Amino acid sequence: MTDASHTSDAKRFEQAYFDKWYRHPAHRVKSASELARQVAFVLHTTEWVLGRPVRSVLDVGCGEGQWRAALRRHRPRVRYTGVDPSAWAVARYGARRGLLQGSIDTLDALPLADAYDLVVCCGMLNYLAEPVLVRGLGQVARRTGGVAYLELFTDADTTEGDTAWPAPRAAAWYRRVMRRAGFTSIGMQCWIPTAAADHVAALERAP
Repeated sequence: MTDASHTSDAKRFEQAYFDKWYRHPAHRVKSASELARQVAFVLHTTEWVLGRPVRSVLDVGCGEGQWRAALRRHRPRVRYTGVDPSAWAVARYGARRGLLQGSIDTLDALPLADAYDLVVCCGMLNYLAEPVLVRGLGQVARRTGGVAYLELFTDADTTEGDTAWPAPRAAAWYRRVMRRAGFTSIGMQCWIPTAAADHVAALERAP
């Protein structure tokens, strides 16, 4: 993102935003049990691809870092790093949960590892302007050592919750963007680096 948009996001995603969409019973996007199922699915899918337990996770657009605790219920020693534009979330939880302030297209400027077993972009990609999405996915791809969970909704999907984002594009458009970034789909919002596509069976990959 540009410095201006980064500042705008940092101001938008303050405590009131997280209180409403994470905790308020009438507005929260998912319950604790839904989050637990989602995390378990993504974790075990990644481990199936890797053939071993996940050791490192990069969570881009992590918010308060909710995935960290859910991941550690399965893998207590997993190395978790979260990145989010929210100055509030990073100030409050950064030291305890391993959060850094930044955005998907500033990953190259952050003190991150070269690659992670699992990279998560959950509930945030639809917010991005198209140029930011394209730039950011390239930076995510370079750090994906196993699987990337890239949650995106298209113009054919019904969505709820905080949908104050740009109008979604067609699924075919997103697939092209993913391929250009260097990703191959293995279904259910999970992607692997195209260079590693032969690590999974042909029918596990999207055509």
